[in-house]
Amino acid sequence: MEESEVDSDVAILQESLTLPCSKKVLPNRLVKAAMYEALTTFGGGPPNNRHFGLYKRWGQSKWGMIITGNIQVDPHHLTLGRDMVVPDTITPESVAPFVQLAQCCRNDNSSGPATLAIVQLSHTGRQSPRIVGGRSFFKAPSAPSTVPLQSRHENDGVLSKLFHKFLFIPPRELGDDEVETVIQSFVRGAEVMRDAGFDGVQLHASHGYLLSQFISPKTNKRGGPYGHPNNLHIIHEIATRIRAVVPSSFVLGIKLNAADCVQGGTTEEQALQQVRDISEWGIFDFIEISGGDYETLEFMKAPTPREAFFAKFSRSAMGALPKTPNAPLIMLTGSLRTRSVMVKTIKAEHAHLVGIGRAAVICPSLPERIFNKDDNIDYPAPPAPSWLSKAKIQLLGSGSNTAWYCALMHRLGTNRWDGIEDSEVPRLGAVRCIWEVFIK
Repeated sequence: MEESEVDSDVAILQESLTLPCSKKVLPNRLVKAAMYEALTTFGGGPPNNRHFGLYKRWGQSKWGMIITGNIQVDPHHLTLGRDMVVPDTITPESVAPFVQLAQCCRNDNSSGPATLAIVQLSHTGRQSPRIVGGRSFFKAPSAPSTVPLQSRHENDGVLSKLFHKFLFIPPRELGDDEVETVIQSFVRGAEVMRDAGFDGVQLHASHGYLLSQFISPKTNKRGGPYGHPNNLHIIHEIATRIRAVVPSSFVLGIKLNAADCVQGGTTEEQALQQVRDISEWGIFDFIEISGGDYETLEFMKAPTPREAFFAKFSRSAMGALPKTPNAPLIMLTGSLRTRSVMVKTIKAEHAHLVGIGRAAVICPSLPERIFNKDDNIDYPAPPAPSWLSKAKIQLLGSGSNTAWYCALMHRLGTNRWDGIEDSEVPRLGAVRCIWEVFIK
């Protein structure tokens, strides 16, 4: 596609869309996708001033929809220790910080449909590590089955296997009564966000977290109502119960993996069937397509020249949608950065919505820049120290990438930096980022 064609077709990204179930209107197709922010106090908690500063910056930048970083429904299953967490009880005081966060997402005072504010609800399951995961040192995390998390990357060495073995204790299997508690925790999370004034929630069933673990044959070896062939039963239970306690205008989305990328995991064919099954329920407004987990790390890789990692699968998912009025919209996420690729994604029917994560950290006002055809942006790569590559611990290397983006979000949230449109990206080494984000 020639640049002149892209210029003339940028209007396709500005089109408003009506979500099929809630009937809420997105002002455009660009979505700020969920990312881990690491902005709470250690041990997890509610959003704070750093979140408010960060989301105000995004909220004034004409996004069609803003999805928060993953908010955990269980305080004893955190990711890296600084997660937002759903409060145990619903009171005006416990909901108040979330009310403010929802307001920050809609910081744009322009006329027309407002940016939709969506919370991503998550449970880490077996991917909750020692030390920072919210449990005592020897207490195992919960999972569908007792399948340990392992290093599976082809470039990982002996140190990587030892690192995984130390950090991730083999999980214990949830009993059916405990699965019921998990379901209730997701419903309570939706109730909190309903009361806080968010437009809806997204269930995180990707990246190897608990709901993804139930879906995947790699990690779900159980029988009974939540085992094979009922892998999607927990998703259906959560979604239908949420629909029963929220208004009909409340948005409900889900994030799914295109595949597990390992032997014994969910194949692309199985993942596509999951999209078909979930779509036919007529419950979800949108399905986000992503991929990877802590064993394959597709979602944590540093940027590469390649864009739209999962476009082939998302196009198949578009074709698999039922021809009904309440079929969900498809959202594609995965290293999308340039206007030309975003336009091609929509025109080629790879997706209805474009999800943008890390590029939104470098350039918070990216939608404005795209709509004004002023998005010739040089996206810098995170630091890649030689000692990390020599250690051959892929998870640690990917974690340093995450720490770099988290450090930049810290600066955005505390007004120490205002994105690449204000000044060049701060030069931060990997050790400094890890120190600032996870230790300081």
